[in-house]
Amino acid sequence: MSYRLSEQQTQYLGLSLFWLLVFLLNIGPQWDKYGSLLEVIETAGTLTLLQAFIVIIALKALIPVFLNNKKRVPFFISIVLVTLIACEINILVRYLYLEPTYADSYKRFLELYGHMTLRERMFSLWTLKWLVFSKMPQLLYPSAILIAHNFYKQQQRLLRLSEQKRKAELDALKSQLNPHFIFNTLNNLYALTLKKSDKAPMVIEKLSDILDYVLYRCNDDFVPLASEIKLLKSYITLEKIRFGERVNINFNAEVDESYLIAPLILLTLVENACKHSSGEEIKQAFIDIELTSNDTQICFKISNSKPLKVTPSSEQGIGLANLQRQLQLIYSDQYQLSIQDDKQSYQAELIIQV
Repeated sequence: MSYRLSEQQTQYLGLSLFWLLVFLLNIGPQWDKYGSLLEVIETAGTLTLLQAFIVIIALKALIPVFLNNKKRVPFFISIVLVTLIACEINILVRYLYLEPTYADSYKRFLELYGHMTLRERMFSLWTLKWLVFSKMPQLLYPSAILIAHNFYKQQQRLLRLSEQKRKAELDALKSQLNPHFIFNTLNNLYALTLKKSDKAPMVIEKLSDILDYVLYRCNDDFVPLASEIKLLKSYITLEKIRFGERVNINFNAEVDESYLIAPLILLTLVENACKHSSGEEIKQAFIDIELTSNDTQICFKISNSKPLKVTPSSEQGIGLANLQRQLQLIYSDQYQLSIQDDKQSYQAELIIQV
């Protein structure tokens, strides 16, 4: 039976191994200088506990209060003061307990500095030099490592949250296939079946292809351009059946179909053109679509006629706003979308850098 550690257990194990390594480093390479195992544990353990004290204060108090609020100078001053306090505690423990208890290990040190009083040991220029250049770096390095690790984990968490938000937003934008299109297609299909038209099976096939693609095949950020072209052709076929001779739809594609593109962004522009191209007073409406590419970019141009009497609708603005948002999320500054809205026609041009 295989046993898998939980994330929390993995964190505890990693932290335990980290502090074991710190403890071993505090013992140092000259471990044989100690007189007993108890001395090793007490000497290296004291240093390790003081290092842990600084880490706890830094992670639990100083970072939330200062660093997370962009107060870097107060954080730096505070961490230095906490480290100085830990250094003074270390001097106090050595003077009162370690040196008297393990005098043989501190013989050389006592010969040089044994004459100094506790006050001189804790508050003198000699002490300050010793603390700054020796003890503070030794006490601070575990905090530096764990603060950096904590910062890295926080950044990774923020990146994951940002990516999840971005993906959710893109999924919402990509799922906005106009329900009116599906409703109208089903109505057309119903009328065709009543007439026993030979076009009914083709409508079912094309609608099935579109729904299959939208629901299952375009979940990635990028898809082959060939797939998008097939989608557009299926959509245009259904719209031609719907409008009949009232709208002339031309689609010309001369592209490298291996290029990758964000899914459904071209369909949004085609949907918009089909919805707003025809009117009762237009005898022959038109939609002209051109898709080209070169070594550096994909260019999509679409123009459509406009009826003289336009019924105000917010859906067109919402669709284009969603398209702009999707382009910004995926392509940032690697695209250009230009729109020209005249009285008789509407043109849109989308250029994407590849």
